[in-house]
Amino acid sequence: MKKKLFALVALLASVTMGANAQVYVGGSLGFTSSKISGGADQDGSSYKILPEIGYQLDDCVSIGLQIGYSHGYAAFGSLTVTDVKAMMNTMLSAYTDINEDGLKLNSFTFAPYIRYNVLELGDRAKLFVEGSVGYTNVKTDNVPAAAGTGGGDGKLDVLEIAVRPGIEIAFSNRLSATAKLGSLGYMSAKEKESDEKLTRFGLDCDSYNILLGFNFHF
Repeated sequence: MKKKLFALVALLASVTMGANAQVYVGGSLGFTSSKISGGADQDGSSYKILPEIGYQLDDCVSIGLQIGYSHGYAAFGSLTVTDVKAMMNTMLSAYTDINEDGLKLNSFTFAPYIRYNVLELGDRAKLFVEGSVGYTNVKTDNVPAAAGTGGGDGKLDVLEIAVRPGIEIAFSNRLSATAKLGSLGYMSAKEKESDEKLTRFGLDCDSYNILLGFNFHF
């Protein structure tokens, strides 16, 4: 599976690199550091690296691919919809950062997408809608049952189909920033060593679910 994914990445790169100014590269980086004090002090950290390569077909349509790795929290994306999710996300991400008793959560993500520019806001900003189909392979070690995974070690295959609204702001002809706010989509996560399967469909648009990135245009 991974060989096929990397072959698709190489094919996309070879096609887009021949398109001169139509090519852009970029991505997202994330890092958190957490500490719990008031008893037995504990601390730790997590991170994600999500590079992106894309090709602008015309003034309205772009295609691209995001591929990357994360260690720690938030491997699944963005489809939680309960009112208490902000606090739950914060507590779980802190617990994962601290990595108590060898807790580990690592994921590999592969997500091609198509982006359509809906509206131009002056000369520098554009509103867009992005549709993506993403695959994530997640490996967990020593996860407690309270974290919602059933406990123990495991491997998950996760499929996510999502539509996300966003905005792109151009700082110059070469550099731009993107922000994607929420998502409407479907997610399926299957545990490899058992029959357990999670499926989820939801709409999630709020300030706790923003994906930020930067792109460099050739």
